[in-house]
Amino acid sequence: MKLWGSFHVLKKRALLLALAIFTVIFPVPTAAHASSPKIAVIYDIGGRGDGGINDAAAMGVDKAKKAFHLGPLALREIATDGTDLDRLLKIRFLANAGYSPILLVGYGFQSSLNASMDEFPNTQFAIIDNSNVGQLNVECMVFNEAQSSYLAGVLAASATRTGKIALLMDVDRTNLRDLNKAFLQGAQSVKPKIQVLAQNWGMSPSSDTAGMVGRGADVFYSTWNQSSDVMDVVAKYSTSKKPLRYIGVLPDQFFLKSAKAKSVLLAAVQKRVDTATYDIISYGIKNRSYIDVLDAENGIFGREYSFKDGGVDLLVPALGSKYVPTLLKAETLIKAGKINF
Repeated sequence: MKLWGSFHVLKKRALLLALAIFTVIFPVPTAAHASSPKIAVIYDIGGRGDGGINDAAAMGVDKAKKAFHLGPLALREIATDGTDLDRLLKIRFLANAGYSPILLVGYGFQSSLNASMDEFPNTQFAIIDNSNVGQLNVECMVFNEAQSSYLAGVLAASATRTGKIALLMDVDRTNLRDLNKAFLQGAQSVKPKIQVLAQNWGMSPSSDTAGMVGRGADVFYSTWNQSSDVMDVVAKYSTSKKPLRYIGVLPDQFFLKSAKAKSVLLAAVQKRVDTATYDIISYGIKNRSYIDVLDAENGIFGREYSFKDGGVDLLVPALGSKYVPTLLKAETLIKAGKINF
């Protein structure tokens, strides 16, 4: 665990052979990087200043600019307006201009990447927080959120007063692992008979959250990031006699930094998007690419960050500080490989 402000912080042999052959015959198309790098970052809607995933990626960009002395043409930054057409046009523009790798910030770029990766086979792409694009010239930079979801389950089970906790997953999210299962596993490690109310959404979840409150859930873990609806409902119904608590995800849920969040926030899963961004730029400068096989069956390549490398964590503010010792024990077991997902 680390400090959050003033808070406490808590991969078939054939495929590998094919990849090795591909790398030898078709080297990553960035040989000119050593002398004249051309790397691009396309931010999601909102761009810099969104307070969320774009700002997190921008931290990695700024670190790389300083470390490698990169100017605006060597490391180009643009933002999308959020439509698939605009995403695709911007990818095509940069690829035609010779930029490689092209880093796409956020899972929303999946459709446009699928439409362009075959069109530009000599361009290296990377996408952050999406594990659904299988292609040798695409690196999926993802995070082992199952580890932090397990800790979220441990925390929720430790903090509940009613014996009922809630799990609210965004159906648009992509992940290599089953976060629902990991959360339940963590919760049951504390209270084997705990009741978990689960819901997956593709629309505004306010009414369902209120329904879970009515059924007795008092700790909520949510990955919904399109709005602050879930957290708002939790804060609305929380009282001094019947306090409700919320566990969220950073940097996705920018609203976790609000004053309202402080009244109910028990913890936040943190994904080090800045680290992934810096790593992709660094590898581009060094004319390297990740060759980790994340999903052999579907041909997913890239890197999955974990507790061991600091790529994921669980940040625990004041409301959850008394549970830090319990969380540290669970985190130690995960790092030692004694808890698997």
